[in-house]
Amino acid sequence: MNKYILVICVAILLACQQEQAQQKTLSSEDVKENLKAIVEGETFAYMKKDYKKWASYWDKSSDVLRLDVSPTGFVQRGWEESSKNLEVFFMDHPEPITSTFENTNYLIFHDGNLAWVAFDQTWTTESGEKSVAKATITLIKKAGDWKMVSYTAIQYETEDENVDTLERE
Repeated sequence: MNKYILVICVAILLACQQEQAQQKTLSSEDVKENLKAIVEGETFAYMKKDYKKWASYWDKSSDVLRLDVSPTGFVQRGWEESSKNLEVFFMDHPEPITSTFENTNYLIFHDGNLAWVAFDQTWTTESGEKSVAKATITLIKKAGDWKMVSYTAIQYETEDENVDTLERE
């Protein structure tokens, strides 16, 4: 009798674990939508000058790389440098950014622990001025959460319709 009860308990336990594993497995489209939400969430936190929220999207390692290719561009390597510079910038300029942005033309590749997201980003000021960039973000999965490890933005003139820094499918 005890053997039967043990077998039933083991079967129930295995069935529960299998159901739980199936619920944790996301479809490829779900992962892509999650990655887009992370990319946009990080930008919204930046716009609000919410350092704590912005930092929550990033890996905290020396592998972090932020690169802005523009007339006022920068290169920052490692979390310490990137985070310190931005935290000071947010404190010195606490006013939220009032421009709007739109990310389009996403190209996303991912596997279990690594993702690469490329997109076009258009910023529009309140007066209607536009700036555009090709952007790429590399993310790694740590403790089940996607964290940004690299960000590159290549800005270009809106009139230059031949810019092809990231050919799209």
